[in-house]
Amino acid sequence: MAIPDPRKSRAVVVGIGDYAHDDLATMPAAATGASHLAGLLRDLSVWGLPQDHVTVLGAETSGVRILTAVKDAAVATEETLLVYFAGHGLRDLGGHLYLALADADPDYPQLGTLPYLQLRDLMRQSGHRARHRVTVLDCCYSGIAGGMSPTAAPSRDELAHALDERAHANGADEEEHGQGEDGHGDGHGDSYGDCVLTSAPAESRSFVRPGASFPEFTGELITTLGAGITGAGSLISLESTWLRVRDRMRSRGSPEPQHFAQNNATRHIHFHNRATRERRASEPGPGTSAAHLAALAAAERAARAVPDVLGRMRLLAEIAGATARVAPDRAGQFADEVIRAGRETTDPTQRALLMAKAATSLVALDPARARRLVDEAESTIQGLAELPTRASGLASLADALAATDRDRATWLVEEAEEVIDSLPNSRDKGDLLRRLSYCGVLDDTPEWRQRLVAEAENLRDADRYSDAFDEASRRSSRDALLADEARATADLQRRVEKLVRVAKDLVEHKHHHQALELLEEAAQTIPQVSHRKREMALYDLTGALPRGVGWAARTSPDRVIALLARARRLVDDLNDDDDRADRLEDLAKALSDVAWHLADTDPRRAVDLIRQAQGIIPHLAGSRQRALGDHVALALVQVGKGLVPVDAERAVELAHEAWGIASSQGDGLQKQWVSRDAVEVLAQAGGHLAGASPSRAEALIREAESLAHVLPEQERTRGLRAVAEALAKAGEAVAGTRPDRVDTFVRESERMALGLPGTEAKWPLSAIARALATAGKAVAGRDPDRAIRYAREAERVIRISPDGKEHKDLDLSRIMDLQVEIVTHRPAHADRAGRTAERFTDDMRRAHALYRLVKALVPVDTERAEPLAQTITDPLWKALALVEILRAHTAS
Repeated sequence: MAIPDPRKSRAVVVGIGDYAHDDLATMPAAATGASHLAGLLRDLSVWGLPQDHVTVLGAETSGVRILTAVKDAAVATEETLLVYFAGHGLRDLGGHLYLALADADPDYPQLGTLPYLQLRDLMRQSGHRARHRVTVLDCCYSGIAGGMSPTAAPSRDELAHALDERAHANGADEEEHGQGEDGHGDGHGDSYGDCVLTSAPAESRSFVRPGASFPEFTGELITTLGAGITGAGSLISLESTWLRVRDRMRSRGSPEPQHFAQNNATRHIHFHNRATRERRASEPGPGTSAAHLAALAAAERAARAVPDVLGRMRLLAEIAGATARVAPDRAGQFADEVIRAGRETTDPTQRALLMAKAATSLVALDPARARRLVDEAESTIQGLAELPTRASGLASLADALAATDRDRATWLVEEAEEVIDSLPNSRDKGDLLRRLSYCGVLDDTPEWRQRLVAEAENLRDADRYSDAFDEASRRSSRDALLADEARATADLQRRVEKLVRVAKDLVEHKHHHQALELLEEAAQTIPQVSHRKREMALYDLTGALPRGVGWAARTSPDRVIALLARARRLVDDLNDDDDRADRLEDLAKALSDVAWHLADTDPRRAVDLIRQAQGIIPHLAGSRQRALGDHVALALVQVGKGLVPVDAERAVELAHEAWGIASSQGDGLQKQWVSRDAVEVLAQAGGHLAGASPSRAEALIREAESLAHVLPEQERTRGLRAVAEALAKAGEAVAGTRPDRVDTFVRESERMALGLPGTEAKWPLSAIARALATAGKAVAGRDPDRAIRYAREAERVIRISPDGKEHKDLDLSRIMDLQVEIVTHRPAHADRAGRTAERFTDDMRRAHALYRLVKALVPVDTERAEPLAQTITDPLWKALALVEILRAHTAS
């Protein structure tokens, strides 16, 4: 008798709390109950499912997402698959059950719902390897799922309908709960079996009592699993749990839960019993194996070798939690030591974290004490005066509690976010939001995590803009005095001349906004200048614009573009054609320069500015047209680079246009630069488009390569490097969808990279290693041999790269991601993966890589993991690895 192996079991928990239709009441208790139940399933003192083995879905979900989650969980399950639903239940005229999702319509049950039969059939089809399949439904009319009447026990035919299984050959009706005449099952033992638990009979509704945190049936289930059953032994069966729930609901006159089980499945599915009872001295303890004792001793030695007190105590708390079931006395000693260290520390944040870590280790031993410790830790954190420190402490506390009390951990994350929102410093807010997004409790709510990351990114971008704005807004007191002197000049044309001269000096010293103010003032003054002198004033103003407003446009684009528009109107009013042409040339150069500066932040607006510049070209003489064409072409390729991520095909158009302009110009540096940048845009666009259209990507990259070969030698090298990098990026982009194209792109990229001179090859070779690692992870599950080949190829590429040690370590980190993935599917590959880890030149990275390998190995081959853990030289990572091994021995 044992609990289903958590490593081979999965659960999908669905709680729908919000409904759009007015006739379907909101049910926040359904979502709360689902989250709480998921926490119990993960709790080591109940079942201990790993974090990623429990999928929680809420009101934002859809039928397709639920079915996909169930399919993925079922395919991965070898022991027990549990699927839980809480929300409204609907039935049609034919008596079929529908699980209501957020957009359900009670008048048309087929809309916005998940048909139960569809869920049942998918569980059977995809979960055929599972030993047991459990369905728990807390909704109105849920008894329909079992084909039960509200008054009679299920017949054999009804049971067969509930489970979609044919009756056995003996045809004998089973007694209540599926047991045979002898009371010991139907002769099939616990070889397999399905069961369906429902909150109510087929004709009855289910209820959420006023003010209750959970639906009634779910609440009783949570209470029974959370408190245990006194006197029932160390384990309680699912049948015992259901009977306790049924009896409590029956005593209140509530609708009676229903139960269907095949092959007495509910008798063979067990959970840990949380009910505490004093063990008599004569009773044997849980017992510890020699392997467990050895693992415990090794983990403790490694933990005590960690020099940092906080790190050492946190490791001892992990050891206590890992050994609590089989060596409770020793675990209690570890926890006491951690608590003493927490009391002694003067840092309130460290004290709170140690109390929380000790609490998590005591959950199975002394739940009441564990709760008191968590209360103390939270009170300490909430009492911190510095808001950033309080927010960070709440996030750390949430992390510490994520595995044992997810409801409280979730609440702490909410509290931390409220504190962060109140911070005045946006940089602190961004950093803390990103820190908060790492909390493990958010694994169940990816939308929440993505929102936090997006807010942090927005704040970071705003800070960058603010820094740039502040830099551009620096003021020069000396030039301010000179500007005042210029304003005092009575001759308006001379005033404009002086204002522009001061503005140029400000630009040279990077006081861009102050310079822009003076240029705007000059433009406003020019209409007051006499017609005879106005051309000279415009000469001064437009001559300063090409290199005077570009940087200001990065932070004040609207003001700069308005200034250029004002200048254009002034120039258009000139009577002399030659004068007008001179000033228009300056304006066109300024438009191109501003477009260049806006290329990364607003490429579409930059294109419009280039088109305005091109509209001026026909007004100029031949030589001036060619000179302005150079400026426009340079801006086109720069803007093309900015457009690649948002509109690659438009970027290709700009590159072709720039290449055409450059081809019509005479030889010179600007032509070389334009041609080279056009090649880079084509190559980058090809790499970006590869995921959606590999053939289009290949055509663009080939075109870029062909054009690169006609460039002068120095520019040719840069162009070919861009092509080689684009080929590698294309290989990475198709890794998950077209693995057959990966080899082609990567092989061509390496061919070109190895033909580059000097150290130029290091960039494309690094991109190749990244592409191979990505491709390997995409196929590791279904084709580990191919993944191993990619890992070897990536290592070979890194070895031949002329890159420095630091960058090679970064590339090795990506390869280690692949090696870890391979080991989870093929443990025998661990030795080869270990040799990859040993190639890190940085000791800390090497230790972390080995720890990751151990963690991946432990669930599938503990014996192979142990000697690997002993090779780790860093005390902290070694101790963490040995704790993982200790957990494995405890579970076994």
